[in-house]
Amino acid sequence: MFSIEDDKCDKCGKSLAQIHPWPEFNCYCPDESYTRAHADAPREKEMDKPYIKLDQDFPGIVSLFMYDREVAKNLTAMGQTIMRRARSLSVGERELIASFVSKLNECQFCYRSHKSCTEGFLNPDLVNEVLEEENVEVLSYKMRALLIVAMHVQNLDRAFLPDAIADARRFGANDQEIHDTVLVAAFFSMCNRYVDGLGTTFNPGEPEQGGKGLVEFGYTMGIRRFFREVLPKMWSKFWS
Repeated sequence: MFSIEDDKCDKCGKSLAQIHPWPEFNCYCPDESYTRAHADAPREKEMDKPYIKLDQDFPGIVSLFMYDREVAKNLTAMGQTIMRRARSLSVGERELIASFVSKLNECQFCYRSHKSCTEGFLNPDLVNEVLEEENVEVLSYKMRALLIVAMHVQNLDRAFLPDAIADARRFGANDQEIHDTVLVAAFFSMCNRYVDGLGTTFNPGEPEQGGKGLVEFGYTMGIRRFFREVLPKMWSKFWS
């Protein structure tokens, strides 16, 4: 059982954070014989990506959309609503938040594609300064504060969120802007985990090309986008 005083397991000595988030539960640590056997067991080779069968002619989240068309329809519609409707935060500012959160989550496909998309709406030098050089001083105080809110949502820092939101409001953010920052951060954290949780792959340049497509077509798959991006790959696959 856990000792509440020092937050360690009485049996294995590991800290609470290493085992279970709730101290009232028993520790799940194995007995010593299992631990030794597991330590001596040969390691399996790293699983090849993607972790399920996907059409790798399509990169990143696009391969997941091709796999599950029902999810694709609803997720892209949600993305279009969150990222493209008329709001106080501009499209570029929302895409900057999306890129920032994707970088924090270390999701390379989403980060690269949405950084490319952001550059279609904001000054590319400013975008590079914020995302690559990690210099937020080029942004307004309000936007800096909203990025801090997004960071705490991405990491789910419940203890720090109230102060971060209060600071954003102090620098001029209204309720809608705070709401949309939290929504974008939460939506992209989910997408980042969807993309990397199934080990999707991409070739060099594909995320950036996808970002340019987001600038031109948005998030939904209209007929022009289908003929421009999807049909050529399906046609090439058919004749190969």
